[in-house]
Amino acid sequence: MAITLLDLYNKTASQPWSMFDNDAVENDDFEPALISAINKALVEIWCSYPFEFRLKHKQIITQKYINKYPLPDGTILQKTLKSGEHYAVLLNKKYLEFVETPELLEFELGKPEGFYIKNNSLCFYPAPDDTYTVNIDYLTFAVGLDSYNKPIYALCDADDKIVIPEKYEQLFLNALMSKAMMYALSAVSDENYSGYAIEYEKAYKLLIKSAGGRKKNRRISF
Repeated sequence: MAITLLDLYNKTASQPWSMFDNDAVENDDFEPALISAINKALVEIWCSYPFEFRLKHKQIITQKYINKYPLPDGTILQKTLKSGEHYAVLLNKKYLEFVETPELLEFELGKPEGFYIKNNSLCFYPAPDDTYTVNIDYLTFAVGLDSYNKPIYALCDADDKIVIPEKYEQLFLNALMSKAMMYALSAVSDENYSGYAIEYEKAYKLLIKSAGGRKKNRRISF
């Protein structure tokens, strides 16, 4: 379900011991300190676990002689299969090998069998000698959508939103709001900090448990 920044702001401001007003109706009503705290908490929780709602798919159509292409906006998944561990970069259902030492490679044309990361680009080896379709599974860094449904990396406007499956929504919100209030307090020594910390620890553990536990796939980060 979609949760707007406006709703999230007012819900967070309504938490026990909150020092913020919970009746915002537009951007001008937002307290910058709480907006900053919400975004810090959101990014931290979002990137802490490979939640299924972060999983995205990217398809690259190669061009002859061209081996460099834009990276996906996130971390490439690594999957554990009977044949071993493979990064989720596939050409005709075959996993491409990750090249650990691309500096040792000599230019070669052919059907790509491997890939590596260089200068913020995804590079295939050998360089494609034809048009090929490469499919990539990755975990997005984008934490939400703006009013035009374009990916965003922080919530700024009242109608910016995060999209969480209904089965995780309340668990995610409980963890997010508690963590946001921890960031919003001026110091760890604040008498209310420990209360929010206890709430956050419980809420986060429940969220992770509902998402499948602590097991994580390895992944390439950019």
